[in-house]
Amino acid sequence: MGVIRALVVDIDGTLSDQNRVLCPSALQALRRLKVPVVLSTGNTHCFTRTVSVLLGTPRIFIAENGGVLSYSEDEMEILADLKVCEDAFEKLAAEFPLQKYNSARYRFTDIALQRTFDAKAADKRAQELGLPVEVIDTTYAVHIKDKRIDKGTGLIRIAKRMNIDLGEFAAIGDSNSDLPMYRLAGFRASVGNAGPELKQDSDYVAKAEYGNGFAEIINYMNEKGMF
Repeated sequence: MGVIRALVVDIDGTLSDQNRVLCPSALQALRRLKVPVVLSTGNTHCFTRTVSVLLGTPRIFIAENGGVLSYSEDEMEILADLKVCEDAFEKLAAEFPLQKYNSARYRFTDIALQRTFDAKAADKRAQELGLPVEVIDTTYAVHIKDKRIDKGTGLIRIAKRMNIDLGEFAAIGDSNSDLPMYRLAGFRASVGNAGPELKQDSDYVAKAEYGNGFAEIINYMNEKGMF
């Protein structure tokens, strides 16, 4: 295992608890890090920017599951097409009880829905209809997103901008939406509340859950001399 020069980290369920409240142990672990942390989330650009300010991480981050990238305080890139998601929403809403979150007015590229329906069935139906989207459940919301982009495509562009090889990133998360970035990173770790597929793709699985699991992972990486 080579030296890790940067982290790419999910927010909800990874730095926070099940109620989306930041875990103090996660904040303490972040404060000890000497490498840059790239936040990677399904949440909006404005939410992610605010979190980066509060956590003291760079304004380089991945939002809306790769649909929106921030490279600095002044530079943002939109990679996905909201219209294909809106069209898919109209078609799927005829068959599933879809309810949008009120964050819709802040979103540029995807649609966030309440977890009141079978996301796997909706995704299967989207594929049957030939819609250019994915329906993914991040355990905090269900997203209709442009299938051409994900956290992995976002990480590729972020890594290039930072001039850091993908293999020098460590990826930490909790849900299957993190898998695309996991499959690019040099080291992968999941918190204890992560799903089985993510754990299977991990080099290390924390015993602790949520933000406490993140702190455990950072301690493990420090003990192994990975930084």
